[in-house]
Amino acid sequence: MASASKAIDDAFAHLNDLLLRPIDPTISAFDTEINKSILASAMAIINAIKLLIQASIASQEEIVNNGKGSNSKTSFYKKNNKWTEGLISASKSIAYSTNILIKIADGVLSGKNTNEELIVASNEVAASTAQLVSSSRVKSQYMSKTQDNLESASKKVNLACKQLVAKVNELISNKNELAEVDYSKLSIHENKTVEMEQQVEILKLENALIAARKRLGEIRKFSYRDDDDDDDDDN
Repeated sequence: MASASKAIDDAFAHLNDLLLRPIDPTISAFDTEINKSILASAMAIINAIKLLIQASIASQEEIVNNGKGSNSKTSFYKKNNKWTEGLISASKSIAYSTNILIKIADGVLSGKNTNEELIVASNEVAASTAQLVSSSRVKSQYMSKTQDNLESASKKVNLACKQLVAKVNELISNKNELAEVDYSKLSIHENKTVEMEQQVEILKLENALIAARKRLGEIRKFSYRDDDDDDDDDN
């Protein structure tokens, strides 16, 4: 959990540097405000994750102290190795997904990454957060205050992620509206040409979507297989 906490602190520092970066004079005032909005939303996620990590550490300490009895913490972790591995995996996932989120946010500002990539990265942060809470919930005591705090922190992360996604979707929608063409001013021939171009574009996107979903299915299938292999190794 300490490594995850450090990764979040590093992400916070990186975001802060981006916020303090001098305004690029080549970027319009409109785009500058968009960038600030994206960074503010990303910072809200990082702040929520910092609270999540703190709550997770407190919950973990309570679980260990209540469960170890007269034994050492080390022996408790060894005895409950499946639970321990779940926590480690979840914390690594949060650290990784948060790092990716910040890199993509930086990339969006520089034009290297897309808004859609930022949405996916935000969703990954939310998913890894759910994994951490689920891992902790397995061993938490009924009506545990620390677990309640962890659940509350998780909701704040999810809310921050949803707000970032909503903001990016709004930006995409506004951008599409600005790019709209007044088709009423086109000739019949021009309209027909544009219509055919759009049909081709839709067909390409549909085929790309089918292929992407197939690849995603294969990726997830191998991911689940690896989890099963880990389970077999533990038995």
